[in-house]
Amino acid sequence: MIAYLKGIIIDLEENNATILTENWVGYEVFISATTFVELSWQKEIKLFIYNHITENSNLLFGFLEKKEKQVFLELIKISWIWWKVALNILWLWINRLSEAIINSDNKTIESINWIWKKWASKIILELHDKEIIQTAWVINSWNSEKIVLKQYDREIYETLVNMWFNAKKVWEVLSNLPEKLKTAEEVIPYAIKNLS
Repeated sequence: MIAYLKGIIIDLEENNATILTENWVGYEVFISATTFVELSWQKEIKLFIYNHITENSNLLFGFLEKKEKQVFLELIKISWIWWKVALNILWLWINRLSEAIINSDNKTIESINWIWKKWASKIILELHDKEIIQTAWVINSWNSEKIVLKQYDREIYETLVNMWFNAKKVWEVLSNLPEKLKTAEEVIPYAIKNLS
């Protein structure tokens, strides 16, 4: 099972790339449109790989980031989404996709080729509570101009998410902490109480 590839691009097309590895083996890897754009100005690359094996095929899918691979895997679990549709959905940058799902923004998801209203609703329903979507949305919120949490808060966030609390709810609690709470010993019990 191939999980990671490092090599040189010897051929690049809109939906696939051929990667020549150090042991002189070339692998054809299917990629999303956003990955294509990133690869178009690189020569040597590193990709996370999903190796899809069936009775009739052995396909490789490449992703620049692990979270993109995780979202792809969640998408292909949805009954009517096959790999070409999943790669097409990833044309919508992960943070924008997660924001659309969290906010039930059907119109943004419907703007993707091959996605109709009913399918957009199903994607939102199936993925809304998935940890990877919640986490991507939280990170995107942290990086926005309107919402900034300190590194200290991020460490507390990671602690609480690792305790299996919902990522979005954790973020909401941490972004509205009373000013009197200054230490992790004060914040964590407060957060757990408000999350339970």
